[in-house]
Amino acid sequence: MAGRTENATETDAYTVRPYRPADRAGVLALHETVFDGGDPAWFAWKYENNPYVEEPAVFVAEHDGEVVGARPYLAYRMRAGDDSHLALQTGDTMVHPDHRRQGVFTRMTAASFEAYADGEPSFTFSVPNAISRPGYLRLGVEVTGELTTRYRVQNPAAFAGRGRLARLASPPVRAATALLDRLYDAPPEVTVVRHAELPAGTLAALYRRRPPAGIHARRDEAFYGYRFGNPDWEYTAYTARLGTTPVAGVVTGERTGDGLRVTNVAEVVPLVGDDQRDRALGALLARVVADSADSDVLAVRGSSLPAGLCRRLGFLSDRRLPLSAVASPTVLITSPLPVDGSWRVAGRDLRDPDSWQLTFLEQNTS
Repeated sequence: MAGRTENATETDAYTVRPYRPADRAGVLALHETVFDGGDPAWFAWKYENNPYVEEPAVFVAEHDGEVVGARPYLAYRMRAGDDSHLALQTGDTMVHPDHRRQGVFTRMTAASFEAYADGEPSFTFSVPNAISRPGYLRLGVEVTGELTTRYRVQNPAAFAGRGRLARLASPPVRAATALLDRLYDAPPEVTVVRHAELPAGTLAALYRRRPPAGIHARRDEAFYGYRFGNPDWEYTAYTARLGTTPVAGVVTGERTGDGLRVTNVAEVVPLVGDDQRDRALGALLARVVADSADSDVLAVRGSSLPAGLCRRLGFLSDRRLPLSAVASPTVLITSPLPVDGSWRVAGRDLRDPDSWQLTFLEQNTS
């Protein structure tokens, strides 16, 4: 990756520097302390085997020779119109509990921004939680806007004791969802195929048919092979055909954690609709709903699936009532690199939510 410096900065008792292979055990131990999880296969997939950088985009903070902080980034090749740019997404920020409130997070982030000030990557983007967001904003990052997520709550019992969210899984809501399923008829001329292995070539070809103008991850076979290698999720691919021609595809990701089984509609291609794609998507989403009957909740991010189709199959937007009253918003923040550089990428303002076309694939935790 061009532009990254190897300089370490020392402030008080902390040394902030780029990650080295010898730091791996320390970073994994820190991850276990902070997040109660993480393993070598996950770290290798996410950071060491990323196809867009030559070395992991990770910065660490040391104290007395021990890794007490880590500031990792996931690298993406992002497309904006016909242009392609390397970008970084923040993820898995870690500071040991004994070293918090010492400015470690700010120092690591500032050091990474400085290291990448020249050449690529061109910008950063992230969807941080409400706790870490203020720390980014103090460094010149700006809020771009909220990302829409639509949820289909399927299992009332799984939400017992989960506060206001449990109201969305009440028996009347579940009955209404079941009624929608009975009333929805998928187009009979569409054939849906569930794939035993990821059809990366077919998905990439479908993406190339109608790529969006907004900023998004560039899809090709290498991207799909990497992105769906996440060992923490189980992925399933579907394609839909009119006759013998594939016209649309979706990929779901399933994961169980915190007592919930979640299925995300992680990918939809083409990302931009036309008559053939939109007819096929109804059959695809109905098949996903049927195959995910054991999931407690289904979710889809962004505008790649038509809002009307989502509503007909019981998906509620977190930007509207009743979900907006109980769901935490997903906030996109962005910054150019360097942070005092231009906010425009291929004529698009990073701060304008209409400049972006994002799905779960551009979120490093999905």
